[in-house]
Amino acid sequence: MYEIKTAGLKGLGVFAKAFIPRGTRIFSESPLLAIRAGQNAGDIYSGSRLLSVEDKNRFLRLSSHVTKELSILRWSQAAWYTLKHTLISIFGRKGEGEVAWPNPKEHVMVLSIFRNNAFNLGKSSEYQQAVFPRISRINHSCVPNAQGNFHDVLGKFNIHATRDIERGEELTLNYLQELGAGREKRQERLLGGYGFACECPACDLKLETARDGERRRVKMHEELATYVEGMASGAVQNSEAELEAVRRFIRLLEGEKIAGRELSTLYLEAAKLNQSYAKYEEALRCAERGLAIDEDCLGTDHPLYQDSLKAVNSLKKHQ
Repeated sequence: MYEIKTAGLKGLGVFAKAFIPRGTRIFSESPLLAIRAGQNAGDIYSGSRLLSVEDKNRFLRLSSHVTKELSILRWSQAAWYTLKHTLISIFGRKGEGEVAWPNPKEHVMVLSIFRNNAFNLGKSSEYQQAVFPRISRINHSCVPNAQGNFHDVLGKFNIHATRDIERGEELTLNYLQELGAGREKRQERLLGGYGFACECPACDLKLETARDGERRRVKMHEELATYVEGMASGAVQNSEAELEAVRRFIRLLEGEKIAGRELSTLYLEAAKLNQSYAKYEEALRCAERGLAIDEDCLGTDHPLYQDSLKAVNSLKKHQ
């Protein structure tokens, strides 16, 4: 279905070997290295030392991004970890055996690779952040053709096609949370967090479609700012205004051809607001649209899809 090969200046990437229909589950992977809520940089390195030789080599082959500031921070973290564990090894050892001394240089490398490749899995997931052996090879696009969502029941990170993907086309994910941000803000976050400037169709302002998208994003943020100011001042106090704000965000994402949980969540929110106005027909339409998107990006076995299905069935009772 896919192959990992050179993607030009981006290094390696993942490409479709055959046509992949929208909604296809392309990957389903367990974490290679992960941390839970409350764990820190030391736990990342500790976890890496428990990997098998094969898994550690797979991890170390992933890309890394280090700025001067990040390098100083990570060397400080590595130094503290080394000092702490060296003292524990010397004064707290029981029994015999050689000490597995920490390696500060390796520690810094592990942190750099982890931070550059880890996915944030959400507060409700078992893991807070995780790196995956093949999924971490998927490159970024601000207008991706796939999306990843962690399946807590399976304990795996699933990647689904959010639109049809042609043979030879590169698979892409959005590394950023989709908040309708403009090009400048997206580039700033990508450069700071991952060390690259995005050249996807939404960022290439030589393209008319990119310029149109940028105008839509700017306009939407201006309208949302007006709405928020109105809410703060008390000038806007009803759900109709909130519903219109949700509709504007939906139009923006659909105009950019972005589909995934961000869009389905907006449709489900629109369904709730319409229901509060007893507009059950429109509420059902929105909920069914959200459900269809969830089926594509989550799969019918995902608990969030089941929640969306319950919302649709509840609305059908009003028909």
